[in-house]
Amino acid sequence: MLKLDWHAPNIVLSSNFSLASDTSPVNIYLLRKKYNIEVANRNGILFRRYNGSNLNRNGYGFPLSANFFDLNAAIEILRADSVMRGENLRFCLCNERQCKEIDKLCSVDWKFFSGDSDYIYKRESLSRFSGRKLHGKKNHFNKFMRTYPEAKYLPLTTDLLPDALNIAEKWLSEHDYEDISLQNELSCIHEAADNWENLGMQGGIIYADGEPAAMIMFSALSEQCIDVHFEKATNKFAADGAFAAINKFMASSKELENFTYINREEDMGMPALQKSKESYQPDFKLKKYYGEVFG
Repeated sequence: MLKLDWHAPNIVLSSNFSLASDTSPVNIYLLRKKYNIEVANRNGILFRRYNGSNLNRNGYGFPLSANFFDLNAAIEILRADSVMRGENLRFCLCNERQCKEIDKLCSVDWKFFSGDSDYIYKRESLSRFSGRKLHGKKNHFNKFMRTYPEAKYLPLTTDLLPDALNIAEKWLSEHDYEDISLQNELSCIHEAADNWENLGMQGGIIYADGEPAAMIMFSALSEQCIDVHFEKATNKFAADGAFAAINKFMASSKELENFTYINREEDMGMPALQKSKESYQPDFKLKKYYGEVFG
């Protein structure tokens, strides 16, 4: 059996029409250093290997393809690859459907980390903030518009990227500037901007009180779903509801009118982030599992 030609992810990766944020070509590329991601292509199948320090990000992702493929043959390829590495076969970031497909072919001791679950929202829900459960978000949005009645939202084009990066830089300065994880996130934001068109990035930016106030960066996961990679607002505007405003403006923008879902990604087990994502009332959470093959 031929060895897989593993290499670092490049900018040009094909979408596989999934709802999961880990399958996003943008995330595979931007997070390649954080999780030491390797990829390999064989017969139209994208194989992924995560070499993160935690078990939930250490192992093979579910093989990805836009077309039907023989999963048994793909798993045998991964089994042979794990033998060459001197390791047991492990999987990570597999959703429930993928786990069931793998279970038909081998026995896996699946484990679950809630911080890996994607928060999926109905676009229409975020565009309207209608209903009792989202009344608080509507109040935040209304406060922002009362405070900054001249505020305007614009699609984030390449000529506006410097203003978006200014927001991100200021955001970092207002938080723990020494936090390595925050520095790495800012680095990813810059890399996304540097490769904006090649990565198929889109976004939006709000101007208020004569300055950039909030920005959001996203890309298409499928014809149904977009994936929000970054959303930032400086403290001055965040206190007045800028995050609710940027999400509502984005969800109701003409660019997204044909999309059904918005994936706002995982909370990574961080309580504050979990609380924030829950407050937008997700339509559902896409759970992901990791585990080692036994027997």
